[in-house]
Amino acid sequence: MSEVSRRTFLGLSFAAAVTWSVGEAVPASAGSPDEVARLFQVRGVRRAPQVFPQSVASGDPSPDGAVLWTRVAPEVAGQVAYEIAADESFGTPLVRGVTAAEADRDHTVKVRVAAQALRPWTTYRYRFIVGGTASRTGRFRTLPAPGATLSGLRFGYISCQDYTNGHYTALRHLAEEDLDFVVHLGDYIYETTADDGFQGAQIREITLPSGRTTAESLDDYRALYKVYRSDPDLQRLHERFAMIQIWDDHEFANDSYGAYDTDTEDEAANHAPERKLASVRAWSEYSTAGARFDPSGGPTGALTVYRKLSFGGLMDLVLTDERTYRSKPPCGLGLLDMYATAGCPERLNPERTMLGAEQRAWFTDQMTSSTATWKVWGNEVMCMQLKLIDIYLEQLFPDLPAARQDGRFSVFLTLDQWDGFPAERARLLSAFRKVRNLVTITGDLHSFGAGYLRPDFDDPLQAPVGVSLLGGSVTSANFVEMATFGQGGLIVPPESDLTWALRGSNPHLEYFNSAAHGYVVMDVTPSGITATMKAVRSIRTAETPRLLTLRTFRVDEGRPSLSTMSAK
Repeated sequence: MSEVSRRTFLGLSFAAAVTWSVGEAVPASAGSPDEVARLFQVRGVRRAPQVFPQSVASGDPSPDGAVLWTRVAPEVAGQVAYEIAADESFGTPLVRGVTAAEADRDHTVKVRVAAQALRPWTTYRYRFIVGGTASRTGRFRTLPAPGATLSGLRFGYISCQDYTNGHYTALRHLAEEDLDFVVHLGDYIYETTADDGFQGAQIREITLPSGRTTAESLDDYRALYKVYRSDPDLQRLHERFAMIQIWDDHEFANDSYGAYDTDTEDEAANHAPERKLASVRAWSEYSTAGARFDPSGGPTGALTVYRKLSFGGLMDLVLTDERTYRSKPPCGLGLLDMYATAGCPERLNPERTMLGAEQRAWFTDQMTSSTATWKVWGNEVMCMQLKLIDIYLEQLFPDLPAARQDGRFSVFLTLDQWDGFPAERARLLSAFRKVRNLVTITGDLHSFGAGYLRPDFDDPLQAPVGVSLLGGSVTSANFVEMATFGQGGLIVPPESDLTWALRGSNPHLEYFNSAAHGYVVMDVTPSGITATMKAVRSIRTAETPRLLTLRTFRVDEGRPSLSTMSAK
């Protein structure tokens, strides 16, 4: 790497920081003793929202630390101090550090802290200090030591939080849960704003610097993150728990693949490498992920987000990237080429890939070599097949063209998920036949669901290789809302009818609900996983709504089966 690109690499990813454990000698690069002492003087917290307008966040924990994040208001940006302690008083800090908030990173600060003073599987507090003003206090829990024996852990997972479509009342409830961390499965932002045809509701407005309704530039994407992270419920969630993030399509463009959006049916016109790189750069600045951004890698190589986090011997969380390396849609870019479609011969092409060869080999190895009790796959788009067969099509979508398969007519709801890549899916799930205790957690579809993973979803007698759990959106339009507002002219049937039809068409599907917004809480123990799907009554007002339990599913160790309990 040349010196120029090295400086660019360092300047555009993590802040150059000096970190030390308290009790050690302060590195000379942090400044003189008097200068360092002044940096950590706290005169108050009253101005914290003005100095730190997006509050604080943490992510990607390790046994000896985590990634810490904040953004400093441009008018006060400069040297930034940070410290970690075992308690909120910070009377005896364990770790301290000094960095800077620079314009090249939109005044964000992101540092990877690793320190001998921090112990595995322990909760710590952290804060930032600028000019005598301390930020709000955040907290994170470190990972367990490698191979450590755990009696249990608890985490929540979320996805799809369109700011304009509602209030983050689900996150308000999630922030009050007793958790060890949170997983965000993508669509943290939506690139489209003020577009009634996209989500429909427009409860809250966003104005982009470009004046467009769709983000096109680095300034536009940065502006989206600043607005989203100004939400008090999202801030509270970040302050309470480390967040482990991956992206999906809307961090760049709807139904995107590689450096292509799908705004028109002209593939050449959809090639948008500069827009893609801008979106990746903004995500690297504003996410809590520990991946480093290197612009010399280009729009699809600047950032690698697939990774594994190990929670002792209890659980491996393996996260994949299902946007950057995927093949283009198999049947075309028209609405009925991608949604409620009969498919086409190209869909079955064994060369088609969701993961790309390198990531697929890595992923297969991680899952098949894991010695953890539970192997949890965090993936963006649903792995289970989702189609409608003829007896339901005739009642719900009588005008849709369908394809004959095994003597029946059927359509796939969307080829943007794994149904557009069935050969690779079958290859992966066949390789996972001997993987014990495989569980997938998924967002994207704005629906709650649960079912079984099979290499061949058209064979209901085939033994499942794992279970799949689908979490509803935080705010993004679900099928009921699409039926109300419409999306691209395709009207969705009532939720009760669609659920009945989907379960009847997909024998592997145990539960489907696309009429609610919320999150899933996962209780993981050596003997089993309990997944509780929770929903809020309303996202239309900022008032705190009642929280409902939709379903609770139990997966016992050694048995890829779901036992269910009805909502209370």
